[in-house]
Amino acid sequence: MSEETFDIFSGAPEENGWWVEAVEGLTSARQRMGQIAAEKPGKYFLFSDTDQSILTQLETFPRNMIER
Repeated sequence: MSEETFDIFSGAPEENGWWVEAVEGLTSARQRMGQIAAEKPGKYFLFSDTDQSILTQLETFPRNMIER
């Protein structure tokens, strides 16, 4: 039996986010969203198609913006 698949989106959920990829398993999906956000800073959210809900949101910033 496979784990639930979760969708990672970029952008803000209230502004029609863009689909990035689907990941199997909640723990793996959260980790992958963190990896993506570290590589390409911005807003991201994790969506459960089963529950039709947003499980978590993350926003990262470019390193050079933080160091100013």
